[in-house]
Amino acid sequence: MMEKLKNIRRRIKYGRMMNRRLHSIPFRKIQSYITYKSVELGYVPEFVEAKNTSRMCPICGELNKPNGHVFKCKRCCFQADRHLVAAWNIAAKLPMCRPSPLAAKAINEPLTIEVRGKG
Repeated sequence: MMEKLKNIRRRIKYGRMMNRRLHSIPFRKIQSYITYKSVELGYVPEFVEAKNTSRMCPICGELNKPNGHVFKCKRCCFQADRHLVAAWNIAAKLPMCRPSPLAAKAINEPLTIEVRGKG
């Protein structure tokens, strides 16, 4: 499942140097490679609208204002990394992931991620 890339170059507005770096990425070419490989393996690629996926609570559906990398829902107090929330919301758009991509027990427990360093 991939995000639609229509008008992506117009949506990128950072600084002059960062825009130059981001505009040099071949977005569509990367997407075509992923599509090619998924078809080769027998999967059907799907494109989804990714609007508000990192702002919407996957538990209660409330839209929240972005605040750094941590997503905090004001309604149900759910808290997780915004990238994880966005991936969860995108996955929830697939029929096979509905109604909830996590078990009921996992929804009510705090999300902890362990990071192991080298050593």
